[in-house]
Amino acid sequence: MNHKHRRLAIAALPWLLIAGGLVVAYGLFATLADNLADRNIRTGFGFLFDRAGFAIGETLIAYAPGDSYAAALAVGLLNTLLISALGIIFSTLLGLAVCMARLSSNWLLARLSGLYIELVRNIPLLLQMFVWYAALLFGLPGPGPGAVGPFDLDNRGLHLPALSLVDPGRPVLLIAIVACAILLGAVRRGAVRTRTALAFAGISLVPLLLWGGIDLPRAGRFGTVGGLSFSTEFLTLVTSLSVYASAYLAEIFRGAILAVPAGQSEAAKALGLSPAQTMGRIVIPQALRIAIPPMTSWHLNTIKNSSLGVAIGYPEFVSVVDTVISQTGQAIEGVGLIVATFLLLSLSLAFVTGRYARRLGWTVAGQPGRSIQSAPLEPFPLRSAAAWPSWMRRNLFRGGRQSILTIAILAMTAAFVGKGLSWLLFEATFAGGAADCRLASGACWPFLRENARLILFGTYPEAEQWRSAAAAAALLSCLAFSFVPRFWRSRLGLAWLGAIAVAVLLLRGGFAGLSYVPMEKWSGLPVTLLLASLAVVGAFPLAILLAFGRRSTRRGIRWPSVVFIELVRGTPLIGVLFLAAVLFPLFVPSYLSIDSLPRVQLALIFFTAAYMAEVIRGGLLAVPVGQAEAAHALGLTKWQARRHILLPQALKVSVPGLVNTSISEVKNTTLVLIVGVFDLLQTTRLSYVEAQWRPYFAEAYLFTGTIFFLLCFSLSRLSMKIERKLDYAG
Repeated sequence: MNHKHRRLAIAALPWLLIAGGLVVAYGLFATLADNLADRNIRTGFGFLFDRAGFAIGETLIAYAPGDSYAAALAVGLLNTLLISALGIIFSTLLGLAVCMARLSSNWLLARLSGLYIELVRNIPLLLQMFVWYAALLFGLPGPGPGAVGPFDLDNRGLHLPALSLVDPGRPVLLIAIVACAILLGAVRRGAVRTRTALAFAGISLVPLLLWGGIDLPRAGRFGTVGGLSFSTEFLTLVTSLSVYASAYLAEIFRGAILAVPAGQSEAAKALGLSPAQTMGRIVIPQALRIAIPPMTSWHLNTIKNSSLGVAIGYPEFVSVVDTVISQTGQAIEGVGLIVATFLLLSLSLAFVTGRYARRLGWTVAGQPGRSIQSAPLEPFPLRSAAAWPSWMRRNLFRGGRQSILTIAILAMTAAFVGKGLSWLLFEATFAGGAADCRLASGACWPFLRENARLILFGTYPEAEQWRSAAAAAALLSCLAFSFVPRFWRSRLGLAWLGAIAVAVLLLRGGFAGLSYVPMEKWSGLPVTLLLASLAVVGAFPLAILLAFGRRSTRRGIRWPSVVFIELVRGTPLIGVLFLAAVLFPLFVPSYLSIDSLPRVQLALIFFTAAYMAEVIRGGLLAVPVGQAEAAHALGLTKWQARRHILLPQALKVSVPGLVNTSISEVKNTTLVLIVGVFDLLQTTRLSYVEAQWRPYFAEAYLFTGTIFFLLCFSLSRLSMKIERKLDYAG
């Protein structure tokens, strides 16, 4: 009888969950309707046809302030597509180049490319973007009154020559485009060789040059005019997206190349192909088939990361939507447009690359064999000076080309290191104030002496900043304990919960003689650590439920889990943060006021849970089916089998991926400044607001970048340590 009741309860559980969800949804939307009526906010998309009334600095199509909001959104969407396309192209090419350098037999080149990857991957994208923006804005000269060359770069952007048609009525451009399209189709059908097509394409440009002209950039009254100009914000966004994604793509390409059986290169060598021909015609085409799935994921990330243009004022889609929301108050529609647009872009790219991948196949044909470079780089013999000459001949000066490459790298490295040391030490200012720093050309270390506390603790009351430091120390101590294998038990999770509770109590106060500090005063390093820690700890149980829910055979459980995961993963984090910061107050009663920090924290938890759920689901798929069948034969219930048999084995496989998600979460915390939360990056920007310290942004970002690098690099080492421990245990 009890067994029958249990089966009925299990069968009724999905319907109870659906009913509870409908009740909650009804309550939320009823509250939303009341709040919208109280605040006199209209709903619907009729505002799209109203006059926008604001200008957009960079447009690919004709636009004026008198045009509609729909036209403004179209301009923002085209800018997003342009940024995303250029970021994908440049990051792929740069990632492939870094991969080739990492696989080089030249020890110095391989080590430097590895250093590039570690530096770029362990510093948040938004921080890199601010560094690039500040370097271009303050490091380049302004537009001068003198002559401008055909290629000019100043702090207002990059200026290039542009093709100008004298008579737009002549169909010269259309004819050239049609000719190029016909040639491209002939190349794809194999009727024309690529070199012949390129020659004809070059000839087709001759009428454009004869009937048209070249519009060169030139000095104007208020800056450079003429030609083709790309703003500083545009250059910053494209450069930062390309550099950031290239570090990850380089490792993806490297793994794919190493997965190609060595027999492929040996057969090519037997046929007389050179190493370059083997790599270009044999290895890379096969490696691309393996690299397509993870490469597509990073291209999707590039599309979503293009939304960070809102942080530097570039008019991409999210920035335009933010302006529209501020003017019309249509927050629900605006956030809905962000979610729908990026979901459509992500699904479109996934569809195209998926079809291309299915045409090529996911795996490499041939028998498995050893890798192209199965052995790691030979370490430098520090303790044996007698072995140095032979090691250098093998790894640095083996052949004429490698010797030239080594000398060139050494020269460039020496120049870079010399300039860096000169700025950091030899020409730096170590004492005095801003006036003394202006007399020198090196780093201004008094800036950090005056502003280090502002960067670390922000607007937290100065007399109570010891509490902020103690809160950060508690969380960092837990991170240190995580490196000790004997603490890898359930107690470590309890320790993290305790450290988070201690940090919150210290920051809040209001007991034992500690004065109460409101949340809007919390800022700096403790907020960054707290946001990341709570996001990971809070997302973990939700991710487990979502992973099991997505694998459930009951549609009432599976489909809500699938929708939640795909909806959150397909939306940029900025969109999720806007949802928490802008829409959340509309779904709660007017008498209930919740600070921005808890709202942002909840958004980070949901965002992290969606990614963690997929990692855990992959671990569940790796558990053999026989484990569940054996548990059922032993008389265990489904939940007992999941808790005691399936989940422990799945987590063992998923731990490295979960740690990698935690690393991403540390970097994702920098995005909260866009919705007004004062994290470490926001306090860093505050540190050079004063006019006397404004030229020393490099010192501020160097200090903050070092903190983020140490945090992320430590977590990456922890991930590698866990992987080695699990491999050894297995």
